[in-house]
Amino acid sequence: MRLGAIVFLIGILLLQSWPELPGRGWILVLPAVGLALVWLPPLRWVAWGVAGFWWALLLAAPPSERPASWEGLDCAIEGWIATIPDQEARQVRFVFTVAQARQGDEAIPLSGRLLLSWWDNADSSAEAPEASPRWQVGDRWRFTVRLKRPHGLLNPGGFDYERWLYAQGIVATGTIRAQPPPQWLAAAERYPLDRYRQRVAERFHQLLPGNPDVGILVALAVGDESGIRPWQWDTFNRLGIGHLMSISGSHIGLVAGLVFGLTWLGWSRFPRLALRWPASRAAALTTVLGTGAYTLLSGLSVPAQRSFLMATVAMMALLAARPVAPSRILALALLIVLIVDPAAPLLTGFWLSFGAVAVILYSVSGRWREHRLLGQTLGLQLRITLALVPASLIFFQQFPLLSPLANLIAIPWVECTVLPLSLLAALAGSISIALQTALLELAALTLDGLWQVMSGLDRLPGIVLYRPAPPLWTLAFALPGLALALAPRGLPGRWLGLPLCLPLLWPAIRAPEPGGFWFTLLDVGQGLAVVVRTERHVLVYDTGPRLGATLDAGRAALAPFLRWQGVDRVDALIVSHPDGQHTGGVRSLRELMPVSRILTSALDQTPIDGAEPCRAGQSWQWDGVRFRILHPPDSGFSGDDASCVLQVVSEAGRVLLPGDIAAPAETILVANDGADLAADILVAPHHGHRSGVTVAFLEAVRPRYVLFSTGYGNRFGYPRPETVARYRMTGALLLNTADEGAITFRLEPGRALELERYRRDRRHYWTAP
Repeated sequence: MRLGAIVFLIGILLLQSWPELPGRGWILVLPAVGLALVWLPPLRWVAWGVAGFWWALLLAAPPSERPASWEGLDCAIEGWIATIPDQEARQVRFVFTVAQARQGDEAIPLSGRLLLSWWDNADSSAEAPEASPRWQVGDRWRFTVRLKRPHGLLNPGGFDYERWLYAQGIVATGTIRAQPPPQWLAAAERYPLDRYRQRVAERFHQLLPGNPDVGILVALAVGDESGIRPWQWDTFNRLGIGHLMSISGSHIGLVAGLVFGLTWLGWSRFPRLALRWPASRAAALTTVLGTGAYTLLSGLSVPAQRSFLMATVAMMALLAARPVAPSRILALALLIVLIVDPAAPLLTGFWLSFGAVAVILYSVSGRWREHRLLGQTLGLQLRITLALVPASLIFFQQFPLLSPLANLIAIPWVECTVLPLSLLAALAGSISIALQTALLELAALTLDGLWQVMSGLDRLPGIVLYRPAPPLWTLAFALPGLALALAPRGLPGRWLGLPLCLPLLWPAIRAPEPGGFWFTLLDVGQGLAVVVRTERHVLVYDTGPRLGATLDAGRAALAPFLRWQGVDRVDALIVSHPDGQHTGGVRSLRELMPVSRILTSALDQTPIDGAEPCRAGQSWQWDGVRFRILHPPDSGFSGDDASCVLQVVSEAGRVLLPGDIAAPAETILVANDGADLAADILVAPHHGHRSGVTVAFLEAVRPRYVLFSTGYGNRFGYPRPETVARYRMTGALLLNTADEGAITFRLEPGRALELERYRRDRRHYWTAP
């Protein structure tokens, strides 16, 4: 069973590594292959892998089933709100289950789950609705929506939004149109449990208005994490306690223990009941029911599913009076989770959840001594922290050094005070509002005390170790090394496990050769963000747009990319001009890593501490690579035309970054620099604006590559077709981040220019083409 579950998982991972799904005919062939392997004892375990591959293929959604022909057009859809609406400033988002869809008078074959957004007062016309609709889970609605297939920013080191959408079963995203107004059809037709979860969340917010901790209490009570603020997540993740702030496996375990203990004590007090049926069996049955109810209340997260399944198997073994090895329970839980949802391994929580439990079982099996409870608890926290280092570095490129201490404080604090009080407050709503309010205020008070302690730890310097993303081959050494290092004390040579972990902790960091540089145009949507690396220096040109009320390109794309490359500082930041599509990530970038020098074209409009004006004539050299500011002059230009124009030159190649300049600035550049404007790579000015680009400018630059940085399906229609036609006349290769993801050029002396298109080169079958 244990080996079979692992090989079944490997089969699923093998399919998920493919860039395209194999032909559907394999669904018929693979069962025969698996049955043949079952009859060959030496290869019987391979049949588990074939079964995993086949099962994942059977349930995989082919890209052809996603919306394409009606993308960008208005459709009329009818169906049900399927998740608790997530409110962020003026935007509300929720998952919507489609019952039927039409485009005009024609029905379209759209089914499944959509992720829809509604913007309050998005339409300022007189006909717009005066108030936002009241969105309730399970209600049936009719909307007019504009859909697009799942698409997100795609950058090295960044969050893969398309993978997350696929794992959630989302077939399209879209915006609800204000006209015609959304039409409510019926109340509470589906999802009664999620409707109850929404009522609890709303009641918590009503009873604690303005309290920043109410989102955490809601997450602990009903598993809705949307109310936790980004700055709270930052603190929790830096301390390694993020798993405690929503319903996780440890919380399910606590509920199981409480239900079992209380039932056993109560049942034992009635001798007639205890004689008819032992208290331990009665407690086991109520434990299954209690943990099942809490797991449903959590929204069926992967950690909760895993813990519920493990608790259920253990309780069933107790009912049957048959001992079951803990490792077999874990393997069975893994197998059931994968059968129910073969896309679960695409989510980070899957690996952290099962990994943590596997470490606990490995650490306590045959080694737990009740008379050394405190010391062993400290040791267990340290082992869990060390064992999760590979996952932390691969998924987040960081390792919280204070995690053992923070968890030692936070786990009993949360599970003995905050969690029980939050659950009691959720249940007390049907008894007494006054009681519910008292319990909720007490839970908030205890949580605030924990926050004060955690904030103090978070202010300590150097609490997070940032490392570049390690290559996957390092796991082949690190995992056996950790198993050896965490083995029982009697095993000789445990210290040899530490050297095996060194390639994971200190992977080789690639850098350009002297005289060469790497140029990356990041995928930041409708905006611009560029990273230029030389042998020992890093320059960032613009920081992209804001991506919502609480997120920007600096936090979502720039900082993760730099850390993924092993960069811990920015030597120069150029903010080309004061436009939100270029300045949105400045604050986050400066918060997340030190920036030595900042240049911008309009100090009065971009008030950044320590910034200097960029002016034509400025230049410097790093590692054999020359950087020149070609524009703007001291006076005569403003707005977009005053953008800082940067030229990067080395013996390996030339790049020109013109910001958002238009014809007047181009004319001055051609007059002042002429043939010196020549560049191998040109970032198209103003994202391909309709004003286009002058012929004289293109003739002077003579680019081999023209790059556009635009948002997928952006409302401006960039790059404009007439502008694209003008660039095509140069014979250059045109590339767009909306289609390619991040675009990287490696320019090294004596080598051919190397081009990497992240969406194409790192493609998976769920990735938008």
